[in-house]
Amino acid sequence: MVLLPSTSSATSAVDVGLKRSRVDYSRHLSSEARSRLPNPIKSIWKTAQVKAGTINMGNGDPHHTLYPISEVNFVVPSIGEHDPVQSWRSGTGEQNIIASYKDEPCTLSLRTAFAYGAGAGLKEVRDALADLNDRIHSPPNHTVSLSLGNADALTKCFRLLGDPGDSFLCEEFTFSAMTNAALPQGIEWVPIRMDNNGLIPSDLERILSNWDEATQGKRPHVLYTIPCSQNPTGSTLSLERRQQIYQIAHDWDIIILEDDPYFFLQYDLGVKQSTIQQYGYTRALAEVLPRSFLSMDYDGRVMRLDSFSKIVAPGMRLGWITSNSFFAEKLDMLTDSSSQHPHGMGQAFISELLGGGGWGVDGFMKWILSLCNEYQRRRDLFMDVFRQKVAVSGFATAEVPQSGMFVWIKINLEHHARFSTSLTPTAPGGPTTNTADLMDELFRKLLNSGLVMMPASTFAIADRTGTMGSHINDRVNFFRATFVGTDATIRDGLTIFGRTLEEFFL
Repeated sequence: MVLLPSTSSATSAVDVGLKRSRVDYSRHLSSEARSRLPNPIKSIWKTAQVKAGTINMGNGDPHHTLYPISEVNFVVPSIGEHDPVQSWRSGTGEQNIIASYKDEPCTLSLRTAFAYGAGAGLKEVRDALADLNDRIHSPPNHTVSLSLGNADALTKCFRLLGDPGDSFLCEEFTFSAMTNAALPQGIEWVPIRMDNNGLIPSDLERILSNWDEATQGKRPHVLYTIPCSQNPTGSTLSLERRQQIYQIAHDWDIIILEDDPYFFLQYDLGVKQSTIQQYGYTRALAEVLPRSFLSMDYDGRVMRLDSFSKIVAPGMRLGWITSNSFFAEKLDMLTDSSSQHPHGMGQAFISELLGGGGWGVDGFMKWILSLCNEYQRRRDLFMDVFRQKVAVSGFATAEVPQSGMFVWIKINLEHHARFSTSLTPTAPGGPTTNTADLMDELFRKLLNSGLVMMPASTFAIADRTGTMGSHINDRVNFFRATFVGTDATIRDGLTIFGRTLEEFFL
């Protein structure tokens, strides 16, 4: 593990202390995970892989000579272009064909890709992604397992770590599709306050230090967080906050689920051309990308979730989980007895793309940088049009996101004639304003005007502890908007938004 230079001697002392710590991972397992047995057939299959030339008459695998496919060709952009994304979009650049074969040499034979495999995924793919991890994060002693994207990975992590009645921690606004997935397991969510810079570490500390197990049940032992381009707020945690959060997790023995699908989509990076020329794109980007929780994980308490959905294509449904070997083994046992290994087509494609006959890791990172430049252009266009069509009225404001795909637009309801506030809530612990009602009215008005933006209420996590100080419905005066559409979508959408907003206020 190579540490980035720390900004203080105190930070160095923290890192050294964490490096010496040990965690009892087993105490974090759910009852389901504790009672699960390995898939016995898969266990024998794994044992049979150790000795080359072993005759396998135990599995029910169709023989590869009966596969009705012998070759798959993938047409991809040439990474030799100066700006591969722009060349690909305009149709002016060259194309490359990378191929997977059943009976000819390639990075991952279709004989292997299309056969039954282990839940963790094929070794060729895991090795390629472990190499990418090492170059970007340099994680100490971690294992890579494949997933069907981050949704699959997260739901399995919830099953691995959560029992009915458990409380998990998350940001007060978060990706509700995932938090909802834990509810049928009896997991309850405890929201942490946020500001423009993301999760507030002091509020995390407040929740844990004030937790009363006699009245609130078992203290939370899992934090689910989206550190880069937090969904929905678009905020990105600073290095200082990440270090503070990790220290708190260390002190209270919290497992961090680092859901980071937008990690590679960073803007205003300041990549050094001299580093690219001397060392390549991978090192140049590794120097400027945010430092992940995984990169500082001496305890082995981070389970990091990455995905190809935002940087290749969402329909691929392929991602990877990086965790300590204990959790990786338990995840593999769950996968072997549920969804089984990820699809062979996606694994074959990624193997060839990152292999010697494709882009390779450095070519892949060149594509990432080009993709960042294009999304940054769209972000800048969005913010320019927003200033012209929306912000000029004073009825809405927005921060410029550093990463990802979303802008978190604040509606200044205090300027609305019908905005009301009360010193006492209508119900104990309830809201003291009519923010939620006005935002629902504005959402419907936008919908009738032909525009959809996601209201903050969709992502709000209600506080059941009664210790937050204010009800979250008093803070739902936001919309999540995306800037990844076409230029026309951005201009037309924000024009409708600005016009409808003025009608709503006036």
